[in-house]
Amino acid sequence: MRYKFILITIFLLSSYLFSQTIPQINIPLNVSDGFRSKTLYFGLDPSATNGIDTHLDEMEQPPIPPSGIFDARFVGYDINIPELGEGVLKDYRKGSDTTRGQYTHELRYQVGSGTTITISWNFPSGVSGLLQDFFGGAVVNKNMNGKDSLVVTNPGILNKLKMVITYNLTGQLPPSPPNLISPANGSINVITNPVLKWTQVSGVSNYHLQIAIDSNFSSLVLNDSTIQTNEKSVELQPQKKYYWRVRSKNNAGWSLFSQIWNFTTKSNPPSQPILNSPPKGASSISLPVEFKWFSSSGAENYSLIVDEDSTFTNPVLNETVFDTFYVASSLLPNKTYYWKVIANNFSGSSASSEIWYFTTLTTNVEDDISLPGKFIVYQNFPNPFNSSTNISYRLPADSQIKFFLYDIQGKEIFNLDLGYQKEGFHNFKLDFSKLNDVNLTGGVFFYRLATNKFSEVKKLVYLK
Repeated sequence: MRYKFILITIFLLSSYLFSQTIPQINIPLNVSDGFRSKTLYFGLDPSATNGIDTHLDEMEQPPIPPSGIFDARFVGYDINIPELGEGVLKDYRKGSDTTRGQYTHELRYQVGSGTTITISWNFPSGVSGLLQDFFGGAVVNKNMNGKDSLVVTNPGILNKLKMVITYNLTGQLPPSPPNLISPANGSINVITNPVLKWTQVSGVSNYHLQIAIDSNFSSLVLNDSTIQTNEKSVELQPQKKYYWRVRSKNNAGWSLFSQIWNFTTKSNPPSQPILNSPPKGASSISLPVEFKWFSSSGAENYSLIVDEDSTFTNPVLNETVFDTFYVASSLLPNKTYYWKVIANNFSGSSASSEIWYFTTLTTNVEDDISLPGKFIVYQNFPNPFNSSTNISYRLPADSQIKFFLYDIQGKEIFNLDLGYQKEGFHNFKLDFSKLNDVNLTGGVFFYRLATNKFSEVKKLVYLK
């Protein structure tokens, strides 16, 4: 059911995008309060009316927000076009690329965090205009030609302007910019060889696609102005944010660039792990077994898989590990085990490492460390270390146990009550960076684990 809903949603969205008509004359107008901005559009099309033309992507906006929230839109309150309702971001009128005449638009705005309003434009040849207040131009009376802007310094009082546009068109103008389609703006985990798509513009000969790693397009990774279809397959780097835009060209020249969208490519799966120990084919490996491997580029965690069969159909151990070692206390003596490691991250999993095998130590009752009766403290790993290390030990019986840390002179500098623990194998991570009220420099230290019956000391080396 959910899959069907997704398909219907995609179909409706696609139908909407491809049902849109790009107006024949499409001119952007940018309005900003210095913190936020909106790009409005106006122009001409043979199919346009004074009302809201949904096929030209005109949509009625929600009511004007409260004071203190930035807003900009075209309205029709004072120019006798009630069909615009609450206002629109795009306001097209009936006409074509041979139109000669004047059309009036009403621009309404309010500041958010800023204190002034800046209105910017870049008119093509054959289009000019006049921005006026509704007091006959007593406060604002600005001619609009070419590329220019106007700053309204008192938008709290003067919150609307009349824009009279004069068209003196004698033929074909540069085309409208395309609308971007996919990847969607702000997408993440995009494949590294995506197909970029945009709407097709009627009557154009080619498109110009730019991709950059910055929104100013000063660091371009693609700058192709020879594209003849409305899509382009590209090869990009993993785990990077890209910005892209497109413009179109006809016999009269290039359009303005489209809006700028961005997306982030996904990371590659991690590299294949390389095993370290137990060595391949090793025998008489003591219990518990300490598995080690080398770190894989891009790995977030590892899957350690151990089985008595090289096909790994029924693993005796399948652990997710967030380090490059693991101490396994559940393996048995006098057994041959096969093992492999797979690296994982958000984008997937690596190929499996090589498959190695080893045989555990054959023991008797006196020496068997898996049986009760012997207290064992294992050498910490890694050693030396520069932040944290793992301490492992085996209890012959349920016991209260404490950990002690000494400097090279034998002075106790830290102790930790590990509590009452069950018989068997145990380990914990000792993180020197998190020892409260203890400021340690690098060097040689001794650690001791003690119960009420047993005690054993080992040496460790801390690299700071």
